Amino acid sequence: MVIAMIYKPIIFFCLLLLSPAGAYCGVRPDSVPVPPQNRLLGFTETNGDDPNKAILNVFLHDDLDESVLGATVLLQRKAPSQVHGRISQWDGRCLFKVSPGKYDLRIQLTGMVTYEQQNIELFSGKQYQLELEMARMKPPVPSAKSQAGKN
Repeated sequence: MVIAMIYKPIIFFCLLLLSPAGAYCGVRPDSVPVPPQNRLLGFTETNGDDPNKAILNVFLHDDLDESVLGATVLLQRKAPSQVHGRISQWDGRCLFKVSPGKYDLRIQLTGMVTYEQQNIELFSGKQYQLELEMARMKPPVPSAKSQAGKN
């Protein structure tokens, strides 16, 4: 009888941890939605035309294989400090002709998940192809066109 009194608080605590009430008190790991992710589909290197420059071709599309128009693509070099910016065209493409070096790449568009890659080394006389599948944010961000009709 004395032994039961000593272990009674411990048994109660263990039963409390195992009770289904714990499932309602917090976020369960299997209920947390996975954030959407961009997918790098390819990064290839070939010989380029200009022996003094590095050429980077960027091709952007979404998960429905539609071209991403209007994304801001920034290529930044730290030493010496330079920033090159382009906007993706109707076919989801943009082109950079830059001096060789290490660059940070950032691609962003409202409603899409931002893509960042640091320390991409681009060599002179080389041409690079980067293909990226951009993920849409969830819930979707309303477009300016759809919002303009509501005013």
